[in-house]
Amino acid sequence: MKQYKISVVIPVYNGEKFLRECVDSILAQTFKDIEIVLVDDGSKDSSGALCDEYVSKYDNIQTIHQDNSGVTMARKKGVQIANGTWITFVDADDTLPEEAMSTLASRICENTDMIIGCVNKEDLDSYNNLEQCRHSIISGRLIPALWGKLIRKKIISDFIFDIPRDIRKGEDQLANIRLLFASDKMPVLIAKQVYNYRRNITSVSHLHKASLAYEVLYDKYRILSVPVSEISKYMHEIISIRLNGLTGVAFSDPKSICDKSHPFLAQIMDDIHRTSYKMNLQEWLLLNIPYAWMYRCFSFLIMVKNSIRYRLRLNY
Repeated sequence: MKQYKISVVIPVYNGEKFLRECVDSILAQTFKDIEIVLVDDGSKDSSGALCDEYVSKYDNIQTIHQDNSGVTMARKKGVQIANGTWITFVDADDTLPEEAMSTLASRICENTDMIIGCVNKEDLDSYNNLEQCRHSIISGRLIPALWGKLIRKKIISDFIFDIPRDIRKGEDQLANIRLLFASDKMPVLIAKQVYNYRRNITSVSHLHKASLAYEVLYDKYRILSVPVSEISKYMHEIISIRLNGLTGVAFSDPKSICDKSHPFLAQIMDDIHRTSYKMNLQEWLLLNIPYAWMYRCFSFLIMVKNSIRYRLRLNY
């Protein structure tokens, strides 16, 4: 089996509308030492046939068809069959700028296991060391998606994808946390656009309804993603992102967080006191508003603010 420098893993589920545009953008890359791995995750449209069509035309494309298992397991399968030394992930409705792989591959010779570029615009915070990157990915400041990155294949263990299918929003962030703890090397950050993200309002993550039960489940796997010996270093980031998650819950199910005796809310309060975490006004209000209707109004304003900030960040 031929070895490649980079394997581009594309999970495909009912992606016929944009799949051809996606694959063609990768075939058009100026960097040519690439294979494309198409994982047809039980598509019900013509995606599977499109995958087979590309395999019949190009020697550097392989595909596998499997029962629907979700995007995380599709990526895992793609990595398992990939022949590249480095892995990058692309969603089937997105595209790559023509120089994307050349830009990322230009830094492969450096002592690193991960090379991170920009999504939709050239804007990336700077970090001085691996510790800062870990703090940033846990807090959600470093772009938590798996795409827009080159990852050395040898650090992508099965644990990276050991995330239950019930985690349908934020699974990429968990994988990124695990990747940054799987390596002892500082990622290389490149302030150049390497990915064109297409916002899909019908995706699972956009249709997700926030609930306290989901926050509890997600927090369990977030904690499991950080080595036990390292947890204490990152508790302030964990508390902050827990409180941020409660914003959506305050809007969709405000009554659930009015009950301050709930074990998860009690745990947050205990961790705040134990670590001397200093809450800002927004966080304090999230934990102290007494009435459900007030929660709904407050959280709506916060969500509007966050949405505007997110759109500006991705340059919509």
